[in-house]
Amino acid sequence: MHNQVVLKGNLKFLNLGDLMQLIGANCNSGTLRMHSKYTAEPGIIFFDKGNPINASYGSKTGLDAVYTFFGWTEGEFEFVKEKIISKKIITKSRMGIILEGLKMIDDGKIEKLGPKILDQEISGSTKKNPGMPVVNGPLVDYMYVVDEEDFFDGENIVEEGRHGSWLWVLMEGVVEIRKETSKGTLPIIRLSDGSFIGSMAAFLIQGNIRTATAVAIGNVQLGVLDSQLLSQEYSSLSSEFKGLLMSIDKRLKLVTNMAADYYTNRSINDEQINNDKKNIIQQGEIEEKLYIIKQGKATVGRYNDNNFIPLCNLYKGDFIGHMPFFDLNHEPDYAAVLASKDIKLREIDMEQLQNEFQKLSSTLKNITEFTANCICATSKVVCDFYQQYSGSDSKNE
Repeated sequence: MHNQVVLKGNLKFLNLGDLMQLIGANCNSGTLRMHSKYTAEPGIIFFDKGNPINASYGSKTGLDAVYTFFGWTEGEFEFVKEKIISKKIITKSRMGIILEGLKMIDDGKIEKLGPKILDQEISGSTKKNPGMPVVNGPLVDYMYVVDEEDFFDGENIVEEGRHGSWLWVLMEGVVEIRKETSKGTLPIIRLSDGSFIGSMAAFLIQGNIRTATAVAIGNVQLGVLDSQLLSQEYSSLSSEFKGLLMSIDKRLKLVTNMAADYYTNRSINDEQINNDKKNIIQQGEIEEKLYIIKQGKATVGRYNDNNFIPLCNLYKGDFIGHMPFFDLNHEPDYAAVLASKDIKLREIDMEQLQNEFQKLSSTLKNITEFTANCICATSKVVCDFYQQYSGSDSKNE
């Protein structure tokens, strides 16, 4: 099979973050090459099943090279689909790299190459949430689109607290996800082309209540997804895989709520978290096991500068541990799990779930992977709000 260029274009149209999300969403293996008139040498990133494993730019390799490319504002790129034999030296998750690279750009730690450009509103920065993450979705599968709807700038697509069962795919435009708090409306993240508006619970649970507001930023075109077709596919899955999908859907809502809690300075009882709990999954642990909670409570959190930042609390029926089919940027690589003393877990056969995941339709697979990307992006917001609003002062008392 000959190697082939499957994607090419200009970095003005698709920047590195967009490209990485697109390649990752389609689980492609191959080589991304970038050229710019502002550099003497090309940039190269190697991808294996959608994840960057190595990169080179002059004398730089690995993550050092990848982060440099976030500063390329002008140039050409092409992605060649091919078998990769490069050694894996990058272990950080794809979304983790994207979020860190964008933060480094905002902090001025990466040199921008290209003509001087003005920051655009699409960057998502606001006074309440500077450096707001922007999450892109995969390519749209039009087979599941049954209708199209247009929304205008500032119009609510869904409203927190209202009932709703529609699920959309964002065909064109930008949508902002917001939470209502005691301190006013809080922007959390922004979504771009290919993203999904609404959650899996929207088409599965009768009388589903929206847990956040989605607002059009500029004019937006949405595709209405075939809820009946998605529900039929979901009903054919094993009870265990259904539970996994619902647990991931729930985790996104919990992480979003935690961001709002930190923003409103809602106190977190650290003493209660650290006492009466045992560490059942270490942050950075290499053990690849997945569990379902049968009894007790588990707190997923990230250690940052010796502080434990709770991201969400999970209970009976929720899943914890390594999930090979999508990356939440949570445990075990980037978060720990503390559990109550009465915790009871059952280990899950990951191979069986992996096989089920691979058999999903492209749309349902895209929805689950997109949900995981949103969890990753929102977790960054939680950590930023923890540092900014909860005040590490309370941690040092």
